[in-house]
Formats: sequence, C-alpha cells, structure tokens
Amino acid sequence: MAHWDTSALLKLFLAEADSSAFAALAAVGSTPVTAFIARYEAHAAFLRREGEGALIEGEADLLYLDLLADFANEDIVEVSLTPALEAEYDEVLRNCLLYSPPVFVRTNDALHLAAARLAGEKVFISADSRQRAAAEHLGFTVLP
Repeated sequence: MAHWDTSALLKLFLAEADSSAFAALAAVGSTPVTAFIARYEAHAAFLRREGEGALIEGEADLLYLDLLADFANEDIVEVSLTPALEAEYDEVLRNCLLYSPPVFVRTNDALHLAAARLAGEKVFISADSRQRAAAEHLGFTVLP
C-alpha cells in the first residue's frame, strides 16, 4: 500500500492535466491509505472548485459522496486520529522543523506524513512540492 495525500487523491476525482499519472498509480497499486483529514480537505477542495466555476452546480456534493462511499467500502483506507497518531505527528514536526536547516512542513501535511508513518507505509504519493520534500526528508519513496 501507499499513503495518498489529499492533493493526490483529488486527482482521482477531478480531471486535471496530470490526473492520468495518478490514475495509473492507483490502477497498479494497492488500496490507497490516507489520513482522516483527507475527507475534510477534499470536501473543501470540491466546493472551492464549484465556487470557482470549474465544476457545475451540485457536482461538489456528488464528488464528496463518491469519496465517502470509497471510505465506507474501504476502497480508500483511512488512518484515524488517535493518541498514537498525535504522538507521531509530534515526531514528524520535530524531525522536520528542528532539523538544520529546517524542513518546512505545514500542519495538515505533517498529519498526513504522521499517518503514513503510523500505517507503516514506505511510499508517499503527493502532488504538493513542499510536502514531497518533507516526505523525502523522512525517508519515503515519493511518487509520481
């Protein structure tokens, strides 16, 4: 399995220029794993795209329902917020931000990285360049 950041998961639901590369990874890989916050980040992204006019009215809600169905059917595995995840999150922050020079990591990115570490994932899939750098710093194989 591999951990999919929300930026990567969105590529499976929204037609973007690089969506085919992520769809190919999903087709050959095992069940994607993601952090609990992905459902909230994706919901906001779908609504933002609809508000910007990139999606037709009501499409954001349909995409969000599709995502929730994937969680319910375990087509996407979700790492829940637990004390163990909170402890791993603290380790990720310390490993990145107290490194010399510091490796920039945002809160939600650190939660995704902590979830990936807690789940024992070795591969991290992300479309976010800053998160990709933090994942590489933490020893993940980063795709695509």
